[in-house]
Amino acid sequence: MENRKKKFIRELSEKSRVRKESGLFVVDGPKMCGEIPSALAEEIYVTEEFLASPHVNICERILREHSFETVTTQDMQKMSDTVTPQGILAVVRQKRAKTVKELLETEEEPLILITETIQDPGNLGTMIRAAEAAGATGILLNDMTVDPYSPKVVRSTMGSIFRVPFTVVSDLPRAVKDMASGVYGNGPVNVVATDLSAAKSYREVDYRKPTAILIGNESKGLSGEIKELSTERVIIPMCGKVESLNAAMAATILMFEASGERRRHG
Repeated sequence: MENRKKKFIRELSEKSRVRKESGLFVVDGPKMCGEIPSALAEEIYVTEEFLASPHVNICERILREHSFETVTTQDMQKMSDTVTPQGILAVVRQKRAKTVKELLETEEEPLILITETIQDPGNLGTMIRAAEAAGATGILLNDMTVDPYSPKVVRSTMGSIFRVPFTVVSDLPRAVKDMASGVYGNGPVNVVATDLSAAKSYREVDYRKPTAILIGNESKGLSGEIKELSTERVIIPMCGKVESLNAAMAATILMFEASGERRRHG
């Protein structure tokens, strides 16, 4: 295998700029590779050891639908960003990003998760996974949020990265303002912001109408500008001496509350 190719694949894992310029990203390990839509797979690499292991069954579909190249364990180690590669790695094409308008064009009432400057890859990955589990219809990220195609985010999603529609915007305040005012032609969206000083509980919101849930940065929370653009501010009541929740946990609680209310009321 050419050193140039190995270097490029490693750079895809390590550098956001390379991922953005190429429109590609890396998926590593049998669980995640088994989730790859065949139409998005560009290149697949496996070791002889992996092909002889029981884990190959997890990837049976993608290996049947797509050609693959067998590489040495040493080459796999040079391409992978993990300490102990699991024997299968894929270069995958990023799915086309939706526009904000497209995120709102759903058969059901939109339920959008909006993140402002989330920095921890595990947090963003967990949010994407929870969004799928809760039935959210899409995710809106600002461009200061960690790259959703970074390896740690991709692994944390456990496959949801391939199924949950999302878009990244450079002007989040404008997008939030336009959603709340109905500029996109789908009607106004109720933008719900978490706020530790709010008097209203998150359970007092009517989530049956088009809803967006705002979650801010792990340490700073939501910026004042974004918070001012929300249409409702809510708090998650807590016991003990806990002052706040992890951003991913707060997002999960609100999304599942919205999902549960929608199921209860049909």
